[in-house]
Amino acid sequence: MKRAIVVYESKYGNTKRIAEAIVEGMKQAGEIDCRLIVPADAQPDELVHYDAILFGCPNHMQEPSRGVIGFIDRAASVDLRGKVSAAFDTYMGANKGVAVAKLQRKIREKLHGLKLVTEGFSGEVKSRTGPLVEGETARAQQFGLSVGRIILG
Repeated sequence: MKRAIVVYESKYGNTKRIAEAIVEGMKQAGEIDCRLIVPADAQPDELVHYDAILFGCPNHMQEPSRGVIGFIDRAASVDLRGKVSAAFDTYMGANKGVAVAKLQRKIREKLHGLKLVTEGFSGEVKSRTGPLVEGETARAQQFGLSVGRIILG
């Protein structure tokens, strides 16, 4: 059985709902054991026990959230060769893809050997505190299904 971990940060619960939908999609793809965790509870060394590592966060002033970026910095010393990754964010307004693009750049820069296997996903929220725009949870689930199929090869 393949294993995936989703390290995410969520201030108002919207990014958490996207993370949960992505996990649901990955599980629909087949036998994938998935774990959701926030950066404060995650230990970089445990990443070696997973086949796939996903990172998600809200767009915070045109940047990925500090908690996820800090975790990536701490995980830079871990050998992640042969593992796959994907990233996602939540945004509002015209900020689609802004934080996730920077998050992917940080993953490439710091986590050598970890392979991003798909373009990042951006889930839209109606306002700073949410809720998610209708249909975003279903889109996130489809993203997870796609990532799950990649994980399973």
